[in-house]
Order: sequence, then structure tokens, then C-alpha cells
Amino acid sequence: MTKYYLRQRHSIDDGVNIVFDENFQASYLVSGRTGKKGDELHVQDMSGKVLVRIQQTSYGVLPRFSLKYLDHTVGSISFTFGHFGDIVYVRKLNWLISGNFIAGRYLTTHNTKKLLTVKPTLRPDGIYIRLNITFDSQTPVHIAIAALLDVWGTKSNPMNTLKWLPGQSTNFKLTLWHES
Repeated sequence: MTKYYLRQRHSIDDGVNIVFDENFQASYLVSGRTGKKGDELHVQDMSGKVLVRIQQTSYGVLPRFSLKYLDHTVGSISFTFGHFGDIVYVRKLNWLISGNFIAGRYLTTHNTKKLLTVKPTLRPDGIYIRLNITFDSQTPVHIAIAALLDVWGTKSNPMNTLKWLPGQSTNFKLTLWHES
């Protein structure tokens, strides 16, 4: 099982997010945006080669996304009204993602195999999403989906509008758990 760290989206000022390995060495770059039809999120290796593209194919309350790995369509993702702490299904890959996307705690399974677990962790320079990936060959795809769910969870998070997240206001304190 390999660990990667992706900085939470609400902590990023520019459009590029660096993914770090367990030794905190830069491994991947995540860039792009969502919100309109045709928008894309990209996962690139450190040389700049695009490995994964998630393209938004529809917009509105229930957006749909196409998932491409090395320019081959490998799946699609769509959200439902019950996405708050429920389930997302990745078609073609037959992956089931369940958990709480607003809190950033979820897991991805295929049949009975756990492929990925995600949960936030506090580091000295901010909040990161820790990804525990079971199969290394699927790493860029998992990073892309985690980045998409981070954006989606951040947009849906009522704490953003209330400015209760760390660094947004000095009036409120939010207790986070630390990894040992």
C-alpha cells in the first residue's frame, strides 16, 4: 500500500496542486477546473506528460464526467442528489466510492477489494488528503478522482461559506485529527 498526499483544494491559491509521495517528494501535478461543460482536470507526471484527464461532459446540479487514462476512455462518473456522504459509481471500471465527500473521508472498492482509502490529515503547512492506494498501477486514476471529489466536496461544504475552515477566520477553531 502506497501513500500519497494531495493538498485540499480550499488551501490552494493557484490552479496547480502538487501530489507528494510518502517521503514528501513531488510525484504528480494536478491542474484544471470544473464547473462548465468541457472543463478538465489533469494529472501529470513531473515531466509534464498528461496521464489522466477528467472532462466535464454535462453541467448543472448533476454533472457528468468522462475519465481518460493515457487518452483512452476508461470510465465515467456522475453525481446524484444523494452525494452528501453517500455513494458514487465509476462506470466501466466498476468502482464504488462510498463515504463522506464533504469531510474528505471515503474509500473505493471493486467487488470485495479495497482499492483506495482517503482521509484528511493535518501537516505543518496545511490540510492534506492522504490517499492509501493498494495497487500502484492505478495511482494516477485514483489521484484524479480524489482531486475531483475534493473540488466537489469543497463546493458543497457549508463550512466554506461560513469561513470556519482553518486559515479563513481567527474567530473559530476547528479541531482536526492528527495522524500518529
